[in-house]
Amino acid sequence: MTLARAALGVFLTFENVKKSARRSRKEVFQHWLSKWRHRYRLVLLDESSFEERFSMVLNRRNVFLSVGGSVLFLIVSTTFLIAYTPLREYIPGYSSTSLRRDAVKLNAVTDSLVDLVAYQEAFIQHIQFMVGGSLPPDTLTSAASPPVGWSAERLKTSERELKLRQEVEAREAAVTKPGEMVQPVAGLALRTANPAQGRYGLEIDALRPSDVVAVENGTVLAIDGTNSLGYSITLHHSEDRVSRYIGLSRVKTRVGSELRKGETLGRLLEQDPENPIAFKVEIWIHGRPINAAEELGYRK
Repeated sequence: MTLARAALGVFLTFENVKKSARRSRKEVFQHWLSKWRHRYRLVLLDESSFEERFSMVLNRRNVFLSVGGSVLFLIVSTTFLIAYTPLREYIPGYSSTSLRRDAVKLNAVTDSLVDLVAYQEAFIQHIQFMVGGSLPPDTLTSAASPPVGWSAERLKTSERELKLRQEVEAREAAVTKPGEMVQPVAGLALRTANPAQGRYGLEIDALRPSDVVAVENGTVLAIDGTNSLGYSITLHHSEDRVSRYIGLSRVKTRVGSELRKGETLGRLLEQDPENPIAFKVEIWIHGRPINAAEELGYRK
């Protein structure tokens, strides 16, 4: 009996200790929570007269929420300000999209320029070899030997191709016959050609500005001149005929272009009263100048 009573007493004592500890923890939490709800008054007083100037009721919870909200707002606003404004370009190590785009464009332009320079150097080198007569042996060998798979049978023209060529030549001959030229510009003849006096062209008085056209089908051989003194264009026609146009302000073609009869070459140069420049046209056949006024139908 004595042992049972002692054990019961120890058990009851242990239970009381647990209840008291549980009660104390709950009281501590309630006390800590109540502190967050305690109200405090912030008062500003005039030191000389102790007059109340400003007062405000605060508690720890409101102060914590206000400070935390302000800090969070500053963090979010700073993040958006840096991420979505040009200020992000001032971040060390940041590369903008425009800078990356410009770098890609410059890289592409550099590659194209390198290829162009290499092509031009190879072209100039081959020209020097051709002019100096020092072509490499492999080039001469490859040029002399026929290519792989070459056959003379493949060079023969078929009947259909011959017939097509004849039809095309007939149509071109019907459209443009040799000797039928058009006037390069409307106007009157001022001075005709006189090779004895060193005057090989026909001077024409024409309205300005006017377009200058090709007198016949031909290929552009050369374009010379300047903006101030005007340009000259030389065309090569069939049957060893050459025409030259002097006194153009703007050129609308380039060397090597194939032109049709009546196609525009450029515009007449504007007349300067202090330094007049007349428009001239020259026509050469087999290396000799002819009377362009009669050939083109100009009259004085």
